[in-house]
Amino acid sequence: LLKLPAIRAQLNPHFIFNSLSSIQGLINTNKINAANKYLTEFSNLMRNTLIDGDKVFQNLDKEIKILATYLNLEQLRFQFLYSIKADDNININETEISSMLLQPLVENAVKHGVSELREKGEIKIYFFRDNANLIAEIKDNGKGFTDKMQTDGYGWKLTNDKIELLGKM
Repeated sequence: LLKLPAIRAQLNPHFIFNSLSSIQGLINTNKINAANKYLTEFSNLMRNTLIDGDKVFQNLDKEIKILATYLNLEQLRFQFLYSIKADDNININETEISSMLLQPLVENAVKHGVSELREKGEIKIYFFRDNANLIAEIKDNGKGFTDKMQTDGYGWKLTNDKIELLGKM
């Protein structure tokens, strides 16, 4: 019961609704194989979120797998391309990152960046070090956003709140 608020905060309820609507649409148009693939990816994402929802940190390898599962799911809806890479000097099995910290930002890249571009859309996620800091760079080739969207969006707020809480820990 206590995990529910954490799960809601980690995966945008609008994304869950859209995913279920997409699965329904695939079933209604008799695209059963695509619906099954979507449902499998959605189940994997939900399982990973449930399993790791109470962890503050996890290794970068696991975080990358969750982001890839999420992007694979969205790819079924919007047909964009993506890549996730880590600099060679980062051991992704030993480097830790705050659990699900980046998912809302990647969701914004899909929603506000590549969803309208469809197969012409591209998201690139790159992890590198700047001295002792781990940097996650998320880029898309969408139309961009205004300063207001930067500070008032759900993903930004969730991420900033989480960073603030981690700073206090």
